[in-house]
Amino acid sequence: MKISAPRQYVVDNLKYALSPSSIAVVGASRYSTKVGYKVIEGLKNWGYKGTIYPVNPRAEKIHGLKAYKTVMDIPGEVDLVFVAVPAHLVKMVLEHAVAKKAKMTVIATSAFKEIGRGDLQNRLTQFCRDNKLPLIGPNLVGMGSPYLNFNCGFIPYLPIKGPVAMISQSGANLLAALGTSQTSHFGMSFFVGLGNKADVDFAEFVAYGAKDPNTKCISTYIEGLDSPEAYVKACQSVVREKPVVAIKVGGSKIGVKAAFAHTASENEGTDDAYYDKIFEKAGAIRAGTWQEFLDISLALGMQPELKSDNVVMITNGGGSGLLACDHFERVGMPLTELKDISPSLIQKIRAYMPMFGSPLNPVDIAGTASPIQYKGAFRQALRDPNVDGVIGSICPTAVTDVPAVTDIAIEIYETYKHLGKPFIMECQGGGECNESIMKLRDHGIPAYPTPEQAVNAMVALRKYAKIKKMIG
Repeated sequence: MKISAPRQYVVDNLKYALSPSSIAVVGASRYSTKVGYKVIEGLKNWGYKGTIYPVNPRAEKIHGLKAYKTVMDIPGEVDLVFVAVPAHLVKMVLEHAVAKKAKMTVIATSAFKEIGRGDLQNRLTQFCRDNKLPLIGPNLVGMGSPYLNFNCGFIPYLPIKGPVAMISQSGANLLAALGTSQTSHFGMSFFVGLGNKADVDFAEFVAYGAKDPNTKCISTYIEGLDSPEAYVKACQSVVREKPVVAIKVGGSKIGVKAAFAHTASENEGTDDAYYDKIFEKAGAIRAGTWQEFLDISLALGMQPELKSDNVVMITNGGGSGLLACDHFERVGMPLTELKDISPSLIQKIRAYMPMFGSPLNPVDIAGTASPIQYKGAFRQALRDPNVDGVIGSICPTAVTDVPAVTDIAIEIYETYKHLGKPFIMECQGGGECNESIMKLRDHGIPAYPTPEQAVNAMVALRKYAKIKKMIG
């Protein structure tokens, strides 16, 4: 159901969705294949320190915890009610939650608007709104935060700590991001699946992300916006301080039907141009693909905005540089030759390359480049007042000491990050390159396996600078 702006009582209560003192799991089960079993198992395994109240009228104990017949029978206060019962029982559970004065409810149950039962979903939503009980879902996988060791839902992963808040309509894609978080060192501050988003909307989690101290970038995976006006208002109030990234799917001819069947998203009468205007008005940076969505979210979470187009790329691989400069031009931000950015920098960088190197831009310090040459070139580029961003590239030739160059990149970044210039790395190769990327990310440097990904990241940082300037 639509809202016109983020509702303050909802934003205030979202803390109980991500950091509740107590949780009632309605539909708690003794059978390991059931959602009601997995929710409690996940809470315990990931280290939840609050009180768990299993609710099941036919059980005495579940997971070694005393079970209660209804939410009303629980002796203590209940912050969050997690609902995993058949759809026809949900209304009764909500009535009990209201009577218990719960702060938040989450409905994992499916079979509402996505199968044509929109009236039932709306009646439940209106009941919650009348009683100021925010409802997340229905039809979702859950939510959590690695900073709180909190994983509430049927989610097998907890991501590593990091700067990105992931707000997703799709449970599957949220799980994909969570699953690869540890293997790709993509850190998150919190995550939530919104499912059908009958009540709590993107706008309210965007507003919550603005207040969350661990969040540096707010990323939204969207199948359909029911309340575009609220989304725009929320983003506009946030983007001066924190960037918002958006990916919109379900716009193709068959995708319109697939999105409705998945999360009841209504996309009839909208197209990409419609959403382009919404994101532009909101000040959100739109990604075209899932990989780009993750790549630019990481960069915007880790690095400052790029204040001008004056980017210098330093590489030991001419081919990598060519891929990068072609992609810069393709996405509308062509590289400027070094002589036009800073003529004096050419001579300074020449001291760190062989005669056959190229000081054009990309700056090719050649396949024989040593860690000392990388260090000198990085330092000269970052210290030059006419340079506002640097991409470093490592191509693993037989003489390239990838780990040593990686350490140099980290050292240089730590030394000069006070200058507020984006520093991005690319390392295209085998296992040693993957290890380099993970280490760089662990030290706050966005690093990628292809030049195009690094370029997309740098361009997103430039877009963010323009958004901040436009908003004022």
